[in-house]
Amino acid sequence: MIYLKKIAIFQTDLSVGGIQKSLVNLLNNIDYSKYKIDLYLTGKENYYNNLNKNVKVIYLKKLPYFTRFIKFNILKKFYKNKITESYDVAIDFNSYSMDTALACSSIKSNKKVIWVHNDIEIKLKYEKKYRVLYHFFKEKYKYFDIFVGVSKGAINSFKKLNDFKNKEYLVIPNFIDANEIILKSKESCNTTVDKNKINIVSTGRICYQKGFDILINYISKLSTVRNDFHLYIIGDGDKLDNYKQLVNSLNLNKYITFLGGLKNPYNVMNLMDVFILTSRFEGQGMVFLEAKCLGLDIIMPKHLEKYVDIKGTTDILKSLKEIKKNNNKKIDMLEDYNNDIINKIDDLLNR
Repeated sequence: MIYLKKIAIFQTDLSVGGIQKSLVNLLNNIDYSKYKIDLYLTGKENYYNNLNKNVKVIYLKKLPYFTRFIKFNILKKFYKNKITESYDVAIDFNSYSMDTALACSSIKSNKKVIWVHNDIEIKLKYEKKYRVLYHFFKEKYKYFDIFVGVSKGAINSFKKLNDFKNKEYLVIPNFIDANEIILKSKESCNTTVDKNKINIVSTGRICYQKGFDILINYISKLSTVRNDFHLYIIGDGDKLDNYKQLVNSLNLNKYITFLGGLKNPYNVMNLMDVFILTSRFEGQGMVFLEAKCLGLDIIMPKHLEKYVDIKGTTDILKSLKEIKKNNNKKIDMLEDYNNDIINKIDDLLNR
């Protein structure tokens, strides 16, 4: 009888989000002839209906809201874990949640792993809410054996703040489901574009981190030298109204359209020539790889190269001035990229 490695993975829910999407992509591409996966969730929100049937989903009771403002070490003393199963590897995939960290660090397992999805050092600098939460949960890291960053930038930033001896630091980027992207890109689309113009797209959460204000100011400068383009921004977030006001104040409505959050952004991206995102920082920057999959030309700031293996530029405005129609888009199925990730996951789960 073949022994299947028993893996426990902890996540808050499967609602719309980058972490959730990354997890589903990964779980849909694991070899279930090798592993038995139990997925523990603290919420029943489920946007994804394509989760691999081999995954056993188990729901845990969510902790009260106020517990996120109690230091992790104190909570751990009183936390009662009702999971009796033993595992070879336990993974806190969420990395932000007090619930998932407590549950994961408290079960019986040979190895405990936690994912790192963002540049924590920069996040602490710019996000007050995160600074508060980090103050209460930062003690959790000492209970884990292996730290997995989704990029070199993410893991190096994490290690600066949490440099434990005799622990492992790995880089495993997020799996990109190229087949799903291509399939969804061919679905009918309500958005229409002027095919005579160079159509640019940017997508992401409309927040300070993603730097859409930076992009809007670049577009303002670009509009003084050419008018044969249009920018479409896909996403929603707390800065949306602010950035719409910025567009109005700069008289850029004829150059910029906000499309809001879309269930399927890929059929819109498929109409475009160029993808651009001017984030202040990232965790990995999966959207750049999704754009690469669809064959779009990509404009990315140089400082994001540590998060994703795509060539960036030190002169965004110059790159925008040089954009052209992209009439020969070549699909990239990202096979080498994804195969490398699966190999790294296998190595992690068999340590």
